[in-house]
Amino acid sequence: MKKLLILNQNSPVVAELSPQLQEIDGLKVVQFQGNLQSAGDYAAALTGVDWLLAALGPLDVDLDFEALFDAIEETAPKIQHFIMLSYAGIDDELTGPTNYPEVPNRPEFIKQQRYAVKLVDESEIPYSIIRMSALTDQGRSTYRLFNEGAVMPVGQVAAKNVADLVLTAFVNQERLNQSVGIVDVNDNH
Repeated sequence: MKKLLILNQNSPVVAELSPQLQEIDGLKVVQFQGNLQSAGDYAAALTGVDWLLAALGPLDVDLDFEALFDAIEETAPKIQHFIMLSYAGIDDELTGPTNYPEVPNRPEFIKQQRYAVKLVDESEIPYSIIRMSALTDQGRSTYRLFNEGAVMPVGQVAAKNVADLVLTAFVNQERLNQSVGIVDVNDNH
């Protein structure tokens, strides 16, 4: 039996992913129900966790992750795969400007995301960072992935496509220790 802990702040990706997770035999899915900035709350939830999905933000993910990684250091769970949903553009990889809804201070937001990614990278836990383009509620479609450091077009991505990528990464243990950008394919890409 594997245990997946989901840290979620109303992500449409988690809403799309949840029904798919229910179909996996031998997987117990737990939604975190504590204070996102409390190491003590995380410590209690980390017991027996094999997989961890962080769908937090857009704001204060740096503070959330500081508390999370304090708890991870204290409790030493045997996490086999940590997936963080982040945002395209945090590595200056986009071909043009993008808008981050609900982000009043873009430079501060970028710093917060970069710091959270750094915490994940330095944790020595097998991880995947998924840098999402602007999310849509469109149906599944063809999408492209862009490795860290590669130039990526500004665009959109269906939450269903991101959910599929997360599921495949967990189930097949793919994209370990990688950061990938995801964008739906359309006439411009």
